[in-house]
Amino acid sequence: MKPNVISKTFSLLRAFTDGQSEWGVNELARFLDMPVSSTHRMISTLKDEHILEYSDVTGKYKIGSDFIRMASIISTNVDVKKIARPYLENLAKNLHHSVYFSLYYPQHQKLAFVDCIKSSSALQYVLEIGVLQSIHVAASGKNILAHLSDTDIEEILEKEVDSQNDKELLKNEMKKVKEQGYTKTANERKEGALSIGAPVFDASRKVIGSIICVVPIGDFKESQEEFFIQSVKESAKDISYSLGYPKI
Repeated sequence: MKPNVISKTFSLLRAFTDGQSEWGVNELARFLDMPVSSTHRMISTLKDEHILEYSDVTGKYKIGSDFIRMASIISTNVDVKKIARPYLENLAKNLHHSVYFSLYYPQHQKLAFVDCIKSSSALQYVLEIGVLQSIHVAASGKNILAHLSDTDIEEILEKEVDSQNDKELLKNEMKKVKEQGYTKTANERKEGALSIGAPVFDASRKVIGSIICVVPIGDFKESQEEFFIQSVKESAKDISYSLGYPKI
């Protein structure tokens, strides 16, 4: 198969994962800016291999049984830390500060830091790896909490926060965090540390964790804030996309 054909085939398949779940031949050809005849020929080949299948109900094509089978096998064997690692290394290199990756454990309703790229700076804040921690504090936790269901948020705050006023303040803060796609906190999990973080999602569109950059408050320059925020958000989006979450 020619490289150009392979490239077009992958573009076609991405239309079913990153675009919409079902396509007619003509609309898919327009979307991909490809001749209808070429699109139909590729779809027919993929249908024969059960990568795509035709729906008699909608009259369109959708992901086929063998593609689902292969995707399931791959997703079962995904090493999230391994996927995230290059993005963490690149982020730490660009920001010159320590970067941490946390995963959310629903059965405990807590997070644990599972990987980090430490800063070369003499002054840095070290967070414990593998220890379960609350998700209602600091950027690492709040980026996860904000994207849970209202029921989960209520349940977690009921267990973790005593004051009703504090609960309401956190609920309002979570709405803002979810809307902006990041959060910045200081002196919450570690005294003297400022964190900027963003959430990480999987293919099912559920939040699975977060990434943060941890900076000594005295070293943080307000002029760098926007650069830090955008860098962290983009890295989180890249990790999520690598895990199957669509780029929006």
